[in-house]
Amino acid sequence: MILVLVMAMVFSRVFFLTTVMGDHFGDLAHGNMIRKEKLDPIRGVITDRFGKPLAMNIDYLGRTIRYYPGGETISAIVGYLGKPSQGDLKDCAQCNPVMTLGKAGLEKSYQNDLVGFPGEAVIQETADGKTRKVITQIESAPGKNLKTNIDLELQKQVFLALKNKYKEEGKSGAMIVAKVNGEVLALASVPSFDPNLFIANGKRSDFGGDYKDIESLLIDEKGKPLFNRAISGDFAPGSVYKLVPAMGALEEGKINRETEILDTGEIKIGLYRFGNWYLDQFGKTEGEVNVIKAISRSNDIFFYKMGEALGADSLISWTKRFGLGEKTGIDLPGESGGFVPTPYWREKTLGEKWFLGNTYHMAIGQGDLMTTPIQINRMTAQAVSGMSCDPMIVGSVACGDQKFNPKNIATILEGMKGACSPGGTAPALFEYAGRIYCKTGTAQVGSKETLSNAWISVVIPKGQDVREWIVITVLVEEGGQGSAVAAPVAKEIMPYLMKI
Repeated sequence: MILVLVMAMVFSRVFFLTTVMGDHFGDLAHGNMIRKEKLDPIRGVITDRFGKPLAMNIDYLGRTIRYYPGGETISAIVGYLGKPSQGDLKDCAQCNPVMTLGKAGLEKSYQNDLVGFPGEAVIQETADGKTRKVITQIESAPGKNLKTNIDLELQKQVFLALKNKYKEEGKSGAMIVAKVNGEVLALASVPSFDPNLFIANGKRSDFGGDYKDIESLLIDEKGKPLFNRAISGDFAPGSVYKLVPAMGALEEGKINRETEILDTGEIKIGLYRFGNWYLDQFGKTEGEVNVIKAISRSNDIFFYKMGEALGADSLISWTKRFGLGEKTGIDLPGESGGFVPTPYWREKTLGEKWFLGNTYHMAIGQGDLMTTPIQINRMTAQAVSGMSCDPMIVGSVACGDQKFNPKNIATILEGMKGACSPGGTAPALFEYAGRIYCKTGTAQVGSKETLSNAWISVVIPKGQDVREWIVITVLVEEGGQGSAVAAPVAKEIMPYLMKI
């Protein structure tokens, strides 16, 4: 009986395994012999306008890896790669969890173009896992190559001018060089980092920078090297903004090029005082000032009066017409829209009425107005051309015509030419007097002990077509005066730009 029971158990188990579960175990056995393997595509190459590589693929230690030859000089543009998040995979249908995907910069903006399409191989294996043969294989499709508007040689000069000029002081800042038509030739943010750090066992660039590993990047709370100040930083623009109320007042007929306002040195409203920088620093006034002299000398009294003549609503309207308070549309992720205050916002948020002093502050680019360097670059281009063109790293988009009176544009240009000529506010650029246009800016931040943010926008007229003119915008955070701090940075790249 025991023997019969044992035999019955054995036969029932055999029947269960072979008949009931036979198909299941057959599938498992077949799966042990046949496996599918994803074939990652080669990522598309990113080049500058002349075909020089910004991001490429190289063979390194027997592996194909992503490599950024420009290192920290180009990280604000190309970004870096990393492990994909759920959001990355959701936005990229052909991507998979084992790929490294773009986490910032062009690598992220043009993810779907650069990544290509993965292939697949069906491989038959022996029991010990050794490959016997490839049964079928679908080759991966490489990503598309991306040609940018960037001039790599200029990009390196821009970055090094910004970094080296104030490296000892530990300053941060941003610099943008773009054509009026929106083509961005260079864009830098300092401090920066080598994007090759994010490539596992990758190769460092000759422009590797000061950070030796990812951890040192992440713990630098002061420098914030991963923060792209050129497009994401919100800053009070200071006097570079004065081109907006100048154009607004001219276009509305509040003034003409001959209209003069007496520089009183200061204006008092009750207990509040609104001074001109020239009186505050040197104890002097400048007599009768027209709009041309007001721009070249950055006269605050004149622009207080321009703000008052326009009124808060019109000043705000002109500010928005110049694209401030909204994203420019540049093809890089993480752009900020800045901020344009309004009487409604002030009363609802702060519980305070808008008064004339708020208009005064805004008219000289101070108060609650916040802009990004890329916005100031576009704003300057719009003031000297009458066209509003979205900045683009790759390609271009159609420009909008603001229909400014050409005579008013000429008046603005005359004032900006004076700013870069003897008697103007940018002595570092006087050697280029008569050949360029500029506007300096000094924006107060924090307490009196905190240095101001230093700004300058410089326009280089390249030929008869205003769309080909070049606009340089420099911001140095807490650097001091734009004339003394930002202008010398712009001067570093002038020989290259004047030559091309």
